[in-house]
Amino acid sequence: MDGLVVDGAKTIFKFICSRIKTVSKYEENIVELREEYANLTTKKMAIEEDVTLAKLEEKVPKPQVYEWLSKVSRAEDEVRSVLETADQYADGRDSKMMHRWAVAKKLNAVRELNSVSFDSVAPERSSPMKAVVEMAVPPLVGQGPASDLKQLLEILNRDDVRRIAVWGKGGIGKTTLVKNLNNELRVSSQNPFDIVIWVQGSSSVDLNTIQSQIAKRIHLKVDAGDTTHVIASRILRRLKLRRKTLLILDDVWEKIDLDAVGVPSWDPCCTILLTTRSREVCRDMAVDVPFQLNLMNEEDAWNLFVQSAGPVLDSNLIESAARKIVAGFNGLPLAIKTLGNSMRDRPQIQLWQNAHLMWRCSSPLFKNIEKEIFGTLATSYYSLPRKILKQCFLFCSLYPASCSIDVGELIQCWVSDGLINENQSVEKAYYDGVASVEYLKDSCLLDHDSEGTVKMHDIFRDLAILLSQSQELTYGFHTQSDPPFYQMPNKFSKRVSFVRCGIKKLPEFPVYSQLTVLFLQGNPIQKIPDGFFYNLISLRVLNLSDTRITSLPPSFLCLCELRSLFLRNCSIKNLPSLDSLCKLLVLDLSNTRIKALPKGFGCLHSLRQLNLSGTPFLNKIVAGSISGLSSLETLDMSSSSYNWNPKTDADHKATFDELLSLEHLSVLQIRLDSVKCLESASFWLKKLTRFDIQISPWSHDSDHHVAKHDGKRLVLRGVDLLQEDLRDLLHNTSSLSVLTCVGMTRRHLLSLSSLISLTISNCNDITRLISKERSSKELFPNLQHLVLDHLQSLETIVEGIIPRGKCLKNLTTIQVLDCPMLKGVKLR
Repeated sequence: MDGLVVDGAKTIFKFICSRIKTVSKYEENIVELREEYANLTTKKMAIEEDVTLAKLEEKVPKPQVYEWLSKVSRAEDEVRSVLETADQYADGRDSKMMHRWAVAKKLNAVRELNSVSFDSVAPERSSPMKAVVEMAVPPLVGQGPASDLKQLLEILNRDDVRRIAVWGKGGIGKTTLVKNLNNELRVSSQNPFDIVIWVQGSSSVDLNTIQSQIAKRIHLKVDAGDTTHVIASRILRRLKLRRKTLLILDDVWEKIDLDAVGVPSWDPCCTILLTTRSREVCRDMAVDVPFQLNLMNEEDAWNLFVQSAGPVLDSNLIESAARKIVAGFNGLPLAIKTLGNSMRDRPQIQLWQNAHLMWRCSSPLFKNIEKEIFGTLATSYYSLPRKILKQCFLFCSLYPASCSIDVGELIQCWVSDGLINENQSVEKAYYDGVASVEYLKDSCLLDHDSEGTVKMHDIFRDLAILLSQSQELTYGFHTQSDPPFYQMPNKFSKRVSFVRCGIKKLPEFPVYSQLTVLFLQGNPIQKIPDGFFYNLISLRVLNLSDTRITSLPPSFLCLCELRSLFLRNCSIKNLPSLDSLCKLLVLDLSNTRIKALPKGFGCLHSLRQLNLSGTPFLNKIVAGSISGLSSLETLDMSSSSYNWNPKTDADHKATFDELLSLEHLSVLQIRLDSVKCLESASFWLKKLTRFDIQISPWSHDSDHHVAKHDGKRLVLRGVDLLQEDLRDLLHNTSSLSVLTCVGMTRRHLLSLSSLISLTISNCNDITRLISKERSSKELFPNLQHLVLDHLQSLETIVEGIIPRGKCLKNLTTIQVLDCPMLKGVKLR
């Protein structure tokens, strides 16, 4: 008991001594407290800054950090109060014992807070994943893009859609649209996705880069030694834990193996949205909905330009010039926006009036144009897989801006210039050419125009011209169209175009030993100098269409390498002997005033395509001229006045028998006075892959409605169907037009199984198409399209009830025009 008392007394004594010592050092404590307090304040500010940075990096600060900051805040208030009291005692008043104790206590507390340290204010892990990460992007401008966004959102909500592709030409706004869609999902209460993952692609992106971007977005740690297969398995497991994921792949240039990435692309839990310039990528990626972006309409294009150019457009004079500039961009957003930014705050009217010329001429004012517009668009060109495709693209720039380019003629030029193998049939070469055209269209370097034609967007034509001028390219394209004509090609030029340049008199060309293509169409040239072609002996393609020439000069005969000659819509009446053009493949004399084919025409043994359509003055073809064309595959003599049935052999004119002797002929368009020429031509007709034969006693342009038809078309005009033997001809026909004919009521056409389309017009003796007696039989089994036009007596199409699966079972369209007596037909 005594021992306990002694120990207790000792403890109390030590405590009192310690406190006396602490209190006795009051002045020292005050100084130290001020120092410790200043250090604590500095440390607090540093920790708070670290917390702010951690939050910006989407990290979550540790709870201990928040607890320490809270303690410091309370301690600061208390220390300030203690130090204010100390200042009062410093004014000469004795300090109280309790205050001395408070100073000592706060000093210990501040020391303890200063002694705390943190390796890091936040662990190395991200905050809980956001469903959608907002992206920096300008807002959409115009009703068109807003409508596109609305449609895309609707498509994303469809349960039957797993893969969507937004595709279109470079600079059309694909990425801008999809980034706005991403941000719309962020704020939308109708967002069906747990998470939206954005992967940025490029023309050189690889599998590892794609996996890395996905892994980072879903907070999946990837070790340096992990293989793509291991990472793919881990990504797959992580994504399948989600109810629904949207994966956005921006700027895709080739097929991405999503299975190899680890994306469950066919699982309902995952939807893929990609952007691409290539329709081929859409196919390779097996997208459900290829969503093509179209060029801006005029109003939207103007609004985008106004937004880019700013208040400078308030001037009426500037606005007028600016609208012309915008119209020249044909709705391509990248070009509109870039030039608008370049013209911002430029009030000089002269700049605006000449801007459309200056930016194409590399003016210092527009130094960013080439990089921002052409640099971006050129990627599509450089991504073409073959040099031949690159040349095919550049070749299209030989045609004027906004020009409709006939695909058939374009392919003829490609073949003649060696871009497509000429040692194959016309049909095979055409299919090869169409494949190249379609690839360029799928790559958004060419645009579809009307049926059978394409066009090149003005900006992409400018790109092609710029690429042609590049020192890196050796394809030798030289293009200039629209007046004034002022710049001659250099000696290295191989393909030269002066289409619609207002040339009246051809200049003296120097020796162009490499020149293979010369386009001069659309110029008011009246005469070609006699020696003009002596310096162009390597020429393979010559187009003089739509000029005013009436003859060809003597030097023309030296063009022994010529493959294609186009004289369409010329005033030419006579041709020199062409027997020296032994390599000629294509000859187009359509819509000319030519009266006779020249002597020696039959020597063109390599000629494969001959167009004599629209030749109303052609009345003489010397016997042997056609039969000598042993390689001829295509002959077009539609709307030609030549009579294939000369009255006597003494006329020494070519007869229809010469056509029958052409072993390689596969495509024929021709008008015949009667069907007698074809009475014994059944086997020959079967060899033709396509024909358009008009049997008419007079030349007549088509002025009737025609049903849709495929390759074998027969037009009977003013023919007595009872007098002519038409069986063989009809059984080889897939499209039939019967116009102003008699005998329809007694002529049975109903069992023609080959017939796909039928047009009957101005046959006033027909009262019904199918009689009651024949309606129960299998009639017109393959007929799909029917046109009944100006049939004044027609009362019914089919008498009685049509048995299911018998009569007209494949009919898809029917068009009825001016048939006043017809009853019982329900038209949609």
